[in-house]
Amino acid sequence: MKKNPFKPTFFTAFLTFWCIQLSLFSQKSYEFSLPVPVETAPVYSVETTYFGTYISTKGPQLSYELNEKGLFIHTINIQAISKETLRENSKYSIRNEHIFGVVEDSIPYVFQDDNYYFGVRNAVQLAGVESSNKLVPNGPGSYVLNFKTDNGYTPALLELKNNQLHISYFDYNEESKLFNKIKETQPVTSENGLTTIVLTPTLKEWQKLFKKELFGEVQVFEKQ
Repeated sequence: MKKNPFKPTFFTAFLTFWCIQLSLFSQKSYEFSLPVPVETAPVYSVETTYFGTYISTKGPQLSYELNEKGLFIHTINIQAISKETLRENSKYSIRNEHIFGVVEDSIPYVFQDDNYYFGVRNAVQLAGVESSNKLVPNGPGSYVLNFKTDNGYTPALLELKNNQLHISYFDYNEESKLFNKIKETQPVTSENGLTTIVLTPTLKEWQKLFKKELFGEVQVFEKQ
């Protein structure tokens, strides 16, 4: 078997986010059958006044880009290639403190313990023409990003204000009674025994639900 010359040192922040989301799926989880807010048409992107790049103020190094094509998340995945691999593989070369051959352009590196460490930028479209996720307006400067799942959608709240992007993800206690007043629900049990309650709220039910503590801790990103 051919060895992979790259040795990831940690997962990207984007994968971390999905691990957080998967942690909600213990015995019972909740999703929405349709994008929320209901009865509101999805859009491909935010209003032009909010276009720009927003950088994380703390935690993992990542940024969000909002433009006419949609919403994108940019992460940096730290990887390493050994000095031995570099010497034996003509695909890679070192010049002027940059490594060549990893991606189309050269990348600056840090050499430590016989390994060349470098960051590879990744861009993932979270909303837009080519995404199955749905971005729905939720009021002035407010949007709900509905992530497509197997059974429906999982929402995240995006708020743009004071040259900042605030993001908070769908969060609830497994035994919460938040969803008890939504009349139309459908339980779906997967092969591994996990149950997902698929919610179909009316507009009025959604408006009442939104006023509750539906989203978790806010992450703040500064506009550049």
